[in-house]
Amino acid sequence: MSPSSETLSQFDAFYGLPEEAVEQIAQLASRKEFAKESLLFSEGSVADNFYLILSGKVSLEKLVQLGRTGTPRRATTNIIGPGQSVGWSSLVLPYEYTSSGVCLEKTVCLVISGEELRKLMSDRPDIGYAILSKVSSIIRGRMTNATATLTYFLSIVSHELKRPLAAVENYLQILLGGYAGEISEKQNRLLERCTLRLIDLRTLISDILDFARIQPEQIRSDFEWVDPLEIGTEAFEEVRMAASQKGIHLKATGPSEYQPIVAARRRLRQVISNLLANAIKFSPEGSTVTLAASDEKDSLIVHILDEGIGIPPEDQENIFDDFFRASNAAEYGGAGLGLSIAKKIVEAHEGTITVESPYAPNNSGTKFTVVIPRTLTIPVNRNSK
Repeated sequence: MSPSSETLSQFDAFYGLPEEAVEQIAQLASRKEFAKESLLFSEGSVADNFYLILSGKVSLEKLVQLGRTGTPRRATTNIIGPGQSVGWSSLVLPYEYTSSGVCLEKTVCLVISGEELRKLMSDRPDIGYAILSKVSSIIRGRMTNATATLTYFLSIVSHELKRPLAAVENYLQILLGGYAGEISEKQNRLLERCTLRLIDLRTLISDILDFARIQPEQIRSDFEWVDPLEIGTEAFEEVRMAASQKGIHLKATGPSEYQPIVAARRRLRQVISNLLANAIKFSPEGSTVTLAASDEKDSLIVHILDEGIGIPPEDQENIFDDFFRASNAAEYGGAGLGLSIAKKIVEAHEGTITVESPYAPNNSGTKFTVVIPRTLTIPVNRNSK
């Protein structure tokens, strides 16, 4: 027996539609019960049904995997209850579910064939337009809420994790400085390695937080006049210990003085130090990592060159994607966020970041090039202070 049009009109997807349109949709729906922990649909499978929840709760879950070697885990992105709908993917190409739907308790749904509903929407464009308008509004709201919740959660977790890490780093620096007594050369090396692992962990936490909340407007609000030489020097200092541990020689080339440029100081330093850290990570012991910069009339150009393992040609077009890691980087740590964050920062500066690998004959290494234009200006509110 088909549900009444009055029942369907209570759902977010069909509320406000003409009664005769809702009656046609009601003819396509059938009532079904699902036991607790039932899988309504699976992420990546063909999206064939649209679900309207009458009672119970459904958890929307996505498979999350950090890097190619990470363990895939399901993470809850939303919980949907009575009066709400799931399975929007059955209405839009490529008709593939983007998450999994798991019943948290006994759940009763009205199930509509996606194919039949799409046919009705095609035959009645007015109905189709109204439904898709509601879909876009509902999905936008869910995404906004999910992003806000994720950012808030990551901010709290990041803050709580960074405090004990900073304390441990301080204690290690005290030991390395000899303020707690003499240490042997072997103990010094072990303490330096501990410090580097803590720095890696702190960087990972910062990268995940940046991934969730970094916005171009936020970066531009920090624009000021900066000295590129100072930024490069600070970036060098951030990676010097990691280079020393691997016996890698850090080299800088360029003019002794640079013209000041408008940029977000901390963020531009983050780009350079990220690229230097990557170069060190993927380079063999005893090799050289070079920071080369040039002061052009219209832009500042920065090159980071290494003699490392390189990036396979087939991976280079995706190297700046979130969580992407090259196929030859499986044995190295990291979440695959450093380069994507660097690109977001550079683009907020209206600049470009490109990669060449290999960049010279008989050298498997990689060269990253960052170009920052000299057309940027300081925000008006900053000038008025």
